Amino acid sequence: MPETIVEVSQYKGQKSLVINCTQLGDSFTPQYKTTKQKRAVLDEWCDFLRSEQEAFHELSFCTKMPQELFDAVCCQRNLKSLHIKWGSYESLDALANLSSLKSLFVGSGAIVKSIAPIATLTGLESLAVENFQKISDYSVFSNLQNLKSLEVSGDGLSPKFIHIDSLEFLRQMSGLTSLVILVARLKSKDYSPILSLKSLTHLSLPPQHALFGLFDELSALPNLKTGLLKERAEIYKKR
Repeated sequence: MPETIVEVSQYKGQKSLVINCTQLGDSFTPQYKTTKQKRAVLDEWCDFLRSEQEAFHELSFCTKMPQELFDAVCCQRNLKSLHIKWGSYESLDALANLSSLKSLFVGSGAIVKSIAPIATLTGLESLAVENFQKISDYSVFSNLQNLKSLEVSGDGLSPKFIHIDSLEFLRQMSGLTSLVILVARLKSKDYSPILSLKSLTHLSLPPQHALFGLFDELSALPNLKTGLLKERAEIYKKR
């Protein structure tokens, strides 16, 4: 597990880090008392990430990420893995800079306006997007032909459901081995495109009436071993 740090001054050349540089002044970081102190920590990280563009291979952020920090992180051109727990980012445009990225988790993106920048990251092998309330068309993800793992989910804690127009784009993603769609409502009510994903070993879907009739076929996918369809089959039975 990578080390967790707060300030740039704690950085010792690690290629993998967890950086928690916002939401300071809580019980874990009581030494940051003023707005000025908290702002200085964020500004230092933004400056560092923009100026030292080859510093990191793997970064995680577990505290709230503002747009300016998101944009600064996307200057890290050698980044292979980026995990963002949650934040207040509208634009994902800067992601287009991260051509080396293999793994991306963008959590709680309730105000994200477009997922087109993600579709430019054709080297991605693992992608998870969470609570994208303003997005319903995910068809551009079919551009990600190296993707092995895809998760598109709402916010399971609230819960806040997302809406997905159609899963038709999955027919073009035959390389997927893991698919998770949860806390989501499918407008087309057609889950049959998933049947074309013969390489799936892991599958979790929302227990909705629209897929109950397909359950037997889905659970019989030739390589399926784990996920809710295998481990919680009872939730997909008609009540």
